[in-house]
Amino acid sequence: SAPSCFLHAPPGTEEIARSRWRRFSHPAGDHCTLINVFNAFRAATASPTHTGNREQWCCECFLSCSALSMAEMIRAELVEIMKRIELPISEPDFGSEANLLSIKKALLSGYFMHIARDVDGSGNYLMLTHKQVAQLHPFSSYCNTRKIPEWVLFHEFSISEGNSIRVVSEISPHLFAELVPQYYFSNLPPSESKDILQEVINHLAPVSATKEEQK
Repeated sequence: SAPSCFLHAPPGTEEIARSRWRRFSHPAGDHCTLINVFNAFRAATASPTHTGNREQWCCECFLSCSALSMAEMIRAELVEIMKRIELPISEPDFGSEANLLSIKKALLSGYFMHIARDVDGSGNYLMLTHKQVAQLHPFSSYCNTRKIPEWVLFHEFSISEGNSIRVVSEISPHLFAELVPQYYFSNLPPSESKDILQEVINHLAPVSATKEEQK
């Protein structure tokens, strides 16, 4: 719900901004990069009396203090809701393999309509829902690496910013096939990507049947 935390760098400082942002890059993609940004923001401004330092730190990192403060407020509200309905809360083991898988499962459960595939190996992403082609937004952490993921989940599609997809994380077709509702998949328009996913689903079907028999 918070706006982008990355500020447009003033002319002549773009490379400095990119080098500062590179510190937060996470190989799992933009969602985990944002968690790195948020954790660094909280660590750098741990004391509530250091509001001035908080703004200074954000300024040095070319980050929006208001966006990160809003994210902090929203997170606190979500934690309160979890406590009120007595959901178990544990300390996050961020960065572990199990934690990264949990994050991707949570993202896919909510954003299964925001899936795209690189169709030619050069970063031209075709969205599964309406076959619109888009490129990664320049703020994506993948733009700082040579790795271009084939399958991605994205948070937002923007026509005004050059047909770009923002806040992108790599996913696997197997995870998609495991979590996405069948009614949604069956209503996707025909495409090569859908055929690939159908093969994965067909491959997983015998395994699922065996699990049901065991139950």
